Amino acid sequence: MKRSILGLMYLIQGMRHVGIDVDARLADMGILADALDPSSIIADEIEWDILQYISQDISPEQGLVIGQHYALAGYGPFLMLLVTSDTLHNALLNGVRFQQLTHLFGSLQLNIEKNFIHLHYQPIDLNTHLGQFRAQCEISGTYKFLQDIFKMMGLEIPDIQIELPFQIPREMELIKAYQQYYGLDVKFECQQASFILKNTKILNIKIPSADALTYRVYEEKCLQDLNKLERSTSAKLTILEYVEEYLEMQNGVIPTMSETACALKIPERTLRHKLQQLQTSYKEIRERLIKQKALKFIEDSAYSIEQVAEMLGYSEPAAFNHAFKRWFGQSPRQYNRNH
Repeated sequence: MKRSILGLMYLIQGMRHVGIDVDARLADMGILADALDPSSIIADEIEWDILQYISQDISPEQGLVIGQHYALAGYGPFLMLLVTSDTLHNALLNGVRFQQLTHLFGSLQLNIEKNFIHLHYQPIDLNTHLGQFRAQCEISGTYKFLQDIFKMMGLEIPDIQIELPFQIPREMELIKAYQQYYGLDVKFECQQASFILKNTKILNIKIPSADALTYRVYEEKCLQDLNKLERSTSAKLTILEYVEEYLEMQNGVIPTMSETACALKIPERTLRHKLQQLQTSYKEIRERLIKQKALKFIEDSAYSIEQVAEMLGYSEPAAFNHAFKRWFGQSPRQYNRNH
């Protein structure tokens, strides 16, 4: 599965806010957080490996605070689809229908029983340290999302009871932290996480920002984004796909082979050997990627040649011009004039 890289970016931001020197950890893997391309998508395996490295000595419970730094702005068309839905019921249905467009690794399910609305969240993994940490972040972030979306829709925030699939903390201070955020009636040691709204009548509430035409536009956009993600998802990344996608995440920063091997958790010589078996090399992959990005940025008139050179990691525009002419037989300006 693949998803927007924004989820990783918000998580990094949250880790910074709680005082974790996440940037130093990312640097070991050749990643500069501020250079991550917010428009790119990332494979689950790559994101999981990055998280494994940067969260190795962080307590899962810190996810309670870190998850609160996810922002609505990162949801794009998905967010607009929700706020232009006609009723709260349809907004919730769309949230579940298009959950692959969210930052969640776990899965959502909506159940309506008698007078209760249950939005269930099933974590992908609760048996590992990273799985626990990720679940804490995603449950915390989803709770904030629900509150923020009600505000954005112009609706009163209802009471939401929270059930958590975590053991009850031994420390009273930690219990108080959960209660302060989720409310005094938060429950622990449940089978899954649940966000429970105790009044089904609110399902029929008309959303003030509803708009049928805008809704259809964003529904189509969400369907396109979903199809794009599904088309780009393979059962498991090959070593070549992993390296290509890992190098493509950032503008102007390309990790070394040693740093990429760190992300893969294999020795550098093993990575070199595996790429040789595929009749390629790290150097060839790197140059091919830079060439692709050079064309993309040059064809985008929003960037000057100086900006493109900087984004691709060249210290001087002249060096980039020389490389571009070697690749394509003409300078960037000549290429622009001919295309």
